[in-house]
Amino acid sequence: METNVTISHMKVKHKFKKEAGSVAVEFALVLPLLLLILFGTVEFGIMMYDQAIITNAAREGARWGAVQSVGLSHPISCTDPGISTIQGGNPASCSGTGSGNACLVASNYGTNALISFGTAVANNPSVAVSCGAGGTVNVTVSYSYQGLGLGILSAIQGTETLSSTAVMYYE
Repeated sequence: METNVTISHMKVKHKFKKEAGSVAVEFALVLPLLLLILFGTVEFGIMMYDQAIITNAAREGARWGAVQSVGLSHPISCTDPGISTIQGGNPASCSGTGSGNACLVASNYGTNALISFGTAVANNPSVAVSCGAGGTVNVTVSYSYQGLGLGILSAIQGTETLSSTAVMYYE
């Protein structure tokens, strides 16, 4: 009986010697797939965060513009010079800092909160503010998401345009 145990034990040992290093090879084959899933998840999460930020930026700009119309004559007309001031011009211009118009409010919100892997200039969203029919302020924020820039491991190749529009009635 002892002879059989020894022989079967030797066979098992011999089998393991043939498989030496196979775990390292398997790991090397699976690692790129695992990294692709990991970085893809991170990149997708950051892109969804940036989408939420530009949605909030459009909402903040529209809300700011809506409440600033209290001193204007009602019903609101898009030809009223006060509307152009609230919007930041016609068409709206977002140059400068501060919160002097709806365009600046939306632009500053996006610039301060977006996650970008490029330069600070790449972190600026484009903002368009207009007066809509029925006395509404329309704020559209667009942003070109560039991704992590990891080449073949990157889930998003090139740029992806994220955009959001908020519409609110002047109060």
